[in-house]
Amino acid sequence: MRLGTVTLSATLSAALLSGCSFVGGQSSNFKNPFAKQKAGHLGQYAQQAVNQRCQIASPRQPIPRGCRPEQVTIGTAGQGQFGQGAYGAQGGFPQQPQFGQPQYTSGAYGDALGQTAAVAHHTGGTNKRKRKPKLRGSLSLGLERSIDGDFLDFNDRPDLGIGGYNPQDFNEGFQTGTQASGSVTTTTYTANDFISAAEFEQSTASEISDLIRADGGFESATQSALDFNDVWLTPLTVKGGLEYIVNDNTTVFANGGYSYAAGNAGSAGSVTATLYRETSEQPTAPLLDATGAAISGQFGPNGDPLVAVNFIPNQEIASFELEASDLERFDLEVGARHYFKPIVKSDGYRTVTPFVGASVGVSRVNSVDVRLRQTQVFFQQAFESGGSEGAETFIVPSSGDSTRLYDAQWLPQGQLNVGAEWQVTPKWALALESGVRIQDSRDLADFTDDAGNLIEGGNGDTNISIPLTLRGSINF
Repeated sequence: MRLGTVTLSATLSAALLSGCSFVGGQSSNFKNPFAKQKAGHLGQYAQQAVNQRCQIASPRQPIPRGCRPEQVTIGTAGQGQFGQGAYGAQGGFPQQPQFGQPQYTSGAYGDALGQTAAVAHHTGGTNKRKRKPKLRGSLSLGLERSIDGDFLDFNDRPDLGIGGYNPQDFNEGFQTGTQASGSVTTTTYTANDFISAAEFEQSTASEISDLIRADGGFESATQSALDFNDVWLTPLTVKGGLEYIVNDNTTVFANGGYSYAAGNAGSAGSVTATLYRETSEQPTAPLLDATGAAISGQFGPNGDPLVAVNFIPNQEIASFELEASDLERFDLEVGARHYFKPIVKSDGYRTVTPFVGASVGVSRVNSVDVRLRQTQVFFQQAFESGGSEGAETFIVPSSGDSTRLYDAQWLPQGQLNVGAEWQVTPKWALALESGVRIQDSRDLADFTDDAGNLIEGGNGDTNISIPLTLRGSINF
């Protein structure tokens, strides 16, 4: 009897403690809501206590005692300071995302094993920093404008000059009247050196005619040197190469390039002379036979001609242009760039960083042929219109042959640049740069002078130009 009582009491106590009631051996569906709510609060309070106890303010702070790594979190205030602090600061070479800076995730401790530097530090994890890019490729497009240096000084190549120009090759004239009518008037338009009033007074009519018809005579000739911009339109350059990232501020590069410019006609000088109009009226009469009778249909001079000369001094009667063949150039260069602190910073990688650069190399230039083209004024129209300005002109036909001015050759060259680079994405960047490019002078081709002598040696000028280049690059 006592044993049954003890057994029943133990059974009831266990049932009460478990919150259950047994009736006829069946389990009850009754649940104590107060007990459930209390248990929920106890679990929440316990979790909050763990969160507060396992919360740190900096990733470098040790894990609190009694906390597992996945329980550790970073406080909100600490995250805000961290986001603005030195660990997340932008700087250095923009092509290397956060070069020299720890790579942190935005989540809390324990969000993903090995994703935060703090977890890896405290747990000895195997998380590695992102690989720094060390090599990138580049492609650029640029223009070039020469600022110093002559393409050709005509003193170096007198065979291409205008010293052999003769205005008498372009004389014009006509006749009026007939011998039967009693006089023939010949009008001649020519150009020559200026004849002074004293020479006119001291010369006979025939002597004046000889003076204004003297071969090769003119007042003056101007023949200025041609610069590179005169004969070639702005060269277009395409370059491609590789760039090695030495550190956050320095890179070295090697490029190959191709440049092209269409040949152009540059002014090669002009000739100034005095325009003359000479009218010579020659009286005529029938020829007589031995008896003194007129011979039918035959006439001869009847006394000296009546000569009148008019002139207009200081007129441009001819101009010359030198046409050059196209320019082709192949470049090989090596150099380095130094990047400064960014002048524009923004979230992510959209920084703008100034830089300076220098390069040296060689250029292979093609041979250059030239052709002299002459534009001539119509003497008659120029005189009758009061001067050569605005008068009609014509192109003097040429043989079509060209003259070799420069042979193909290798030339040393160097360049200094300044610019700014915009990091568009972590891998892509754009840069705009300009500077000064210096290319050594070319050797002139051998030629034969007017006397038939072979002239060797001689060279042109150094070409100093300003390039403007847009460059794109991608990290490998």
